[in-house]
Amino acid sequence: MALTFTPHVLAFLNPPPGTAFLGTFYYVDDFYNYLSYAQQAEQGAFRFQNRVLLEEHPPALVNLEWWLVGRTSALLGGGRLLVAYRLFAALAAFGLLFAADLWLQRLGVGGGHRLPALVLVATGGGLGGLLFTFANRDLRECLDLFAGLFPFLGLLTNPHFVAGTTLLLFGLHLFDTARDGRGRTAAIAVATVLALVRPYDLVLLVLIRTAAVLMLDPPRRWLAALAPLAGLLPVVLYLYWLFYRNPAFAFYAETRYLFPDLWSFAPALGPALLLALPGVLRQAPDREAHRARIQLVAWAVFGLGVVAARPVHFSLQFLVGIGLPLLALGAFGLCRSAPRFTVAAVVVSSTSLLAAVRFVSEPRSPWLAPRSTLELVEALGHSCRPGDILFAPPEIGLLAAGLSPCRAFVSHGVDPGYAHKLALIRTFADRGPAERASLLDAYRITHLALPGDAGEKPAAWLGESTRFRRHAVVGRGPDWSLYIRERGPTAP
Repeated sequence: MALTFTPHVLAFLNPPPGTAFLGTFYYVDDFYNYLSYAQQAEQGAFRFQNRVLLEEHPPALVNLEWWLVGRTSALLGGGRLLVAYRLFAALAAFGLLFAADLWLQRLGVGGGHRLPALVLVATGGGLGGLLFTFANRDLRECLDLFAGLFPFLGLLTNPHFVAGTTLLLFGLHLFDTARDGRGRTAAIAVATVLALVRPYDLVLLVLIRTAAVLMLDPPRRWLAALAPLAGLLPVVLYLYWLFYRNPAFAFYAETRYLFPDLWSFAPALGPALLLALPGVLRQAPDREAHRARIQLVAWAVFGLGVVAARPVHFSLQFLVGIGLPLLALGAFGLCRSAPRFTVAAVVVSSTSLLAAVRFVSEPRSPWLAPRSTLELVEALGHSCRPGDILFAPPEIGLLAAGLSPCRAFVSHGVDPGYAHKLALIRTFADRGPAERASLLDAYRITHLALPGDAGEKPAAWLGESTRFRRHAVVGRGPDWSLYIRERGPTAP
């Protein structure tokens, strides 16, 4: 925990002069998309609109993680979304460690093996750290350093991954150990929360649970054992409507993620797979350990099947946390020997974690922004109202969408109109004043960021008749000026 949280603290407290830390190290665009929902929760919403779209639409998305982050920020006095997400990250991290320890105990890993085994699950990875450090491999080619395959990367960079894996572990445990109606209700409740946090992991839960029942229970019990999964039908129907029938969110199901080639997974997952083999082949000491082992094996098999088959264009999402069952099975196999052998495995397999911590401990542009950009976004937070739209470059629009009530004309690349809007942004300065003003009117822009200082009224940019007036100037240059359209009749 200290190892993965310290870089965040240092980045917040000591960024390079003139810069500010954005609150996360990887996946900055996705993180600020999460914040765009948490920001709505901070304002009291439970169902969220999709802020990457400019068009007004009914709120529809329910995500309990982002709702909790937003409400936590509100309890802290408002405007504390980054702090609230760090608090959520700590909660999710402790939940993951607790859940992993629970499954290790189910496997029969105890005594002097218990702590080394838990450290192995929390810190283990592949060869990516060595390849990145000593062979100058690109970070994106070292999948255990970039793609969220192992828990350590989620702990370091993405609490959303950690929350999903944690709820998946608890959900599988509750379904497997439920003996009465109360237990089954608890299992359905946790799985429903999982569906409303990270739906990809709900798919894994259903697949793993189904495989476990078919392998572990006699055929006469299959129907009764699988029947509780029917309790997930309401949330499944909701997710189907949201991501396949609701126009504001349906395009997410068509988003294509670049899937690495098969051989890129070999150095990332190969060592953990070899470590897991003795645990896969080992005779379980009792029925409980056998059931736990089968479910972890099923999880690993489904993950490796996704690597080989790539069944859907967002297949990479199903591989988050796939290293956990491999490392847990590895710890199970090692516990037949002295605990020092598990400690040795920790030393060897934690090189990727150490490389990642070293990487994020250095100041780099992906997670740093000019301080003037954050000052501009802060000015937006004081002036934006729901429904307002900011016209600014995407690096500003992304932050504004996450930290202010404004929508951004262009922010996250998942927007179906991103390429067209980006082209309009890039050619804005090449147009004449009348054409620029017409463009802003056409998209009902209320807030405009311009480089430098164009004066109290940006007549050189938009003509003498413009209703935009300067609201704030930021940076030493100054770097940016923020203009707000005076409230009046709506533009045609």
